[in-house]
Amino acid sequence: MKTVISLLQQQQKELAEQRQLLESQSRQIATLSAELDKLRTPPEVSKDKEITETLVSGSKGSTGNIALSEMGAETTQSTTRIQENEAVEVAQAQFDDPSRDSLRDFVGAWPLPGTNAALAIGGFVKTDAIYNFDALQSRDRFIVGSIPVGIQATSGDEAQSSITANQSRLNVDLREPTEYGLMRAFIEGDFAGDDDAFRLRHAFGQWRRMLAGKTWTTFMDPDASPEEIDFEGLNGRINVRQSQVRFMPRIGSAYELQFALEDPNPELQNGSGISQFPDIVLAARFQPRQRLHVKFAILLRQIRGKSTDRQVKEKFGGGASLSGRFIIPIFDPRDNLLFQLSAGNGIGRYVNDLSSIGNYDGIFDPSTGQLGLFDIAAGYTSLQHWWGVGELRSNFTFGIVEVISPDFLVDDAYKRTLRFSSNLIWSPIPRIDLGAEYLWGRRENVGGDSGDATQLQVAVKYRF
Repeated sequence: MKTVISLLQQQQKELAEQRQLLESQSRQIATLSAELDKLRTPPEVSKDKEITETLVSGSKGSTGNIALSEMGAETTQSTTRIQENEAVEVAQAQFDDPSRDSLRDFVGAWPLPGTNAALAIGGFVKTDAIYNFDALQSRDRFIVGSIPVGIQATSGDEAQSSITANQSRLNVDLREPTEYGLMRAFIEGDFAGDDDAFRLRHAFGQWRRMLAGKTWTTFMDPDASPEEIDFEGLNGRINVRQSQVRFMPRIGSAYELQFALEDPNPELQNGSGISQFPDIVLAARFQPRQRLHVKFAILLRQIRGKSTDRQVKEKFGGGASLSGRFIIPIFDPRDNLLFQLSAGNGIGRYVNDLSSIGNYDGIFDPSTGQLGLFDIAAGYTSLQHWWGVGELRSNFTFGIVEVISPDFLVDDAYKRTLRFSSNLIWSPIPRIDLGAEYLWGRRENVGGDSGDATQLQVAVKYRF
């Protein structure tokens, strides 16, 4: 009996040793499998998955920034600074700009079960109280080109005021890192259509460095756009959202090239546009360091149209634009200077003030039927200063548009507009902006007449 018991004990001991050996081998196999998976995964995809795991496991927040753990000390410190200065990002960032870092800037997204994708719903509620001291043809925004000139005032040119919330926006943003690169889909609208109707602002899809859909023109520089309260924005700013196909290859960390084919849609006086070819935009963006970026863009387009007497004419137009942003920490480390200079012929639809008035790409001569293009120069400069008291800041902005019209135009044709604005904006918490803005503008006509207008706006914005 003792022999049997001893034999059983020996077998149990051997079984325990074999079990420990099998467990050790299983752990080794699991470690080797993980290392093989890492070797099989391309570096870019591995990085995207790591960011997404952090994004998905994080808590919800405001759209624009995300705390990225396990990405190294440099990234963690950078993210901490962003969180501490979230209002700075709110003031400076263009969240609907497709050229931004698509994963690192994704905040508070919800994970979609069973996928690596995450979805964010964002936007803001904005209410504006607007008081016009002088006549303007638009009572809820400051369109400098609509300032009445001369004594031919109509009942619609009386000074008016308004309180509106139709500038409020809603957007949906989906992003997913895949085996072949990042995929993004973004759609946004506001309520600035007729009778507060919901209208489309952006609708684009993005895969890696390729984009298709409706968004800001590649000829524009969203990162050089001043912070303003006025919904209309600068007269001399390149400011168009349109359908396009865009490629954005990077060269190293400092250079980005941009190539786009965009919806032409020429706007003509005494006729209608019928272009057959898309507008072509070539751009290069250079950012050697965080405090400086410069963008140079070239626009080429066919201006083709049919006159009122059904004659078809065409010309080729185009222009160039230089823009940028500089951090100038003389009084505050967040102070910055923005600028843009643009010039060309047949580019009126791309300039904000001329686009709002409409039909300033070209014009048919009513006497000869010939098509003439408008020569245009536009630009602006804007200084943003932080007052060192919480998130209190001001923006001082000046813009100009100069138009050289064909000789046959009459004296009341648009020649020049000037616009100046200054504001004071405070963010008591990152999700709220309280601000007031003073605006002055002047329109000058070909014949020498001019008209001035001033406006005061007060606004509150709640982000979600």
